[in-house]
Amino acid sequence: MHPTLLSLAIIAYVAATGLSLAYLVQREEWIHRLASLATIGGWLLHTGALLARGLQLGRPPLASLPEAVSVAVWVVVLLALWVERQTGVKVLSAFVLPVVLMFSMKASTTRSLPGLEPALGGAWLWVHIGLTLIGIAAFVLNFAGALMYLLQEHQLRLKRPGTLYYRLPALETLDRLTYRTLALGFPFLTIGILLGVLWAGPAWGSVLTFDPLALLSVVAWTIYAGTLAGRTAAGWHGRRAAYFAIVGFAALVLTLGAGLFLPGRHGS
Repeated sequence: MHPTLLSLAIIAYVAATGLSLAYLVQREEWIHRLASLATIGGWLLHTGALLARGLQLGRPPLASLPEAVSVAVWVVVLLALWVERQTGVKVLSAFVLPVVLMFSMKASTTRSLPGLEPALGGAWLWVHIGLTLIGIAAFVLNFAGALMYLLQEHQLRLKRPGTLYYRLPALETLDRLTYRTLALGFPFLTIGILLGVLWAGPAWGSVLTFDPLALLSVVAWTIYAGTLAGRTAAGWHGRRAAYFAIVGFAALVLTLGAGLFLPGRHGS
């Protein structure tokens, strides 16, 4: 990535995160507008950084895990802006942008290992990575919706509504948000993993080659598959679905952490 553009994008994301949290507390419309402008500005700068990186390398900036994480952040911000506009849940960014900031800073400070990129290639690989990243982006929003649901539901159970009670949407709205983001992300993650399995055979010599990121991604997929099955077939909703969304997101964080810090075929 272009270092200057990426640094400016992270600064914009920092400002957007602070403003979004301020809006969560104050609920002043001008704060939300500033937060939206800062978010869009950061996303545009991030877009420029990714384009510069792609032009520099002559390929999509996806061949290393830090690059892929940065692109995932880019997709998360775009998806959050769209969902916020479609649903009217203006406080969504206050729960999404801290995650965006954490991953964008980690991706910008992690160096790619030399010698990995020449081994990568082929259109199917780029499709595998791209679809997986879209799925991950949807699950970030799924996590944010679940967290908001649990906070709101906790306040209602206490029968002592706090400040956040008047800031967060109704439980029905949040439950619907978690379901829709789950239903959106799961097919992308599923197809992405399947393409990865098909690619791993000829690329690695065997699909059974041990790789921490691949193993944990299957664990995360299993959690989300069970959650979606529970919601569609068993009628899960509310608190139970929210807990599973948070567990699934924790598995995704562990998956990315394994890819960044542990040796493996995906190496950082």
